[in-house]
Amino acid sequence: MKVSGSKVTVRMIGSIAALFDFLSANSAKLIVLDMNLPGARNSEVLKKIASMKDQARLIFGGISFTPAAELASLAIGAVACCPPTLGESECRKILSVVSKKGVWLSSAGIPALMARLHESAVHTNPESQKNEETDSFTAAETNPLSCLTRRELEIARLVNKGCSNKAVAKELDIAERTVKAHLSSIFEKLDVKDRLQLVVFMSGHD
Repeated sequence: MKVSGSKVTVRMIGSIAALFDFLSANSAKLIVLDMNLPGARNSEVLKKIASMKDQARLIFGGISFTPAAELASLAIGAVACCPPTLGESECRKILSVVSKKGVWLSSAGIPALMARLHESAVHTNPESQKNEETDSFTAAETNPLSCLTRRELEIARLVNKGCSNKAVAKELDIAERTVKAHLSSIFEKLDVKDRLQLVVFMSGHD
């Protein structure tokens, strides 16, 4: 896809080789790669496309993606994965996010990313799981999580494990709207904007 002023030009390319030729001579704003094209699922091919795309936003589509495949796609350089089952409204949402330089993750991909971030933090800081605070006053002074209530801390820890609002509500036997209210309070107290930032924060402080 090429953009000139307010005019958008869409070019259909039928093979990976033709895509390489196009990218070597042209720039693009958005590349939507049909993963059903021969060779499109080869990791080396995908890495080459990512290296040639310059400033273009890269979307993988045409097939169903497992959460693991979605995260792998983002690691290669894609900003969204669009299975063929998506409706028009969902596609528009994805394009809106991507056009604003955002990254789109499916509802299944978000918990997978949270779990991976948590796992990475545990492996990076193995001692953090062993240390215990013996001085409660010192802990309150130095631990940023001390501003949370007991219930808020329970919810934050469950979210950090990759639980959805529904799963948290079931685990704590509370209403899902109560979970949402607690999360709003948690976001404000910890100065984070969303669940992903909360997971990153928790991984470094819990």
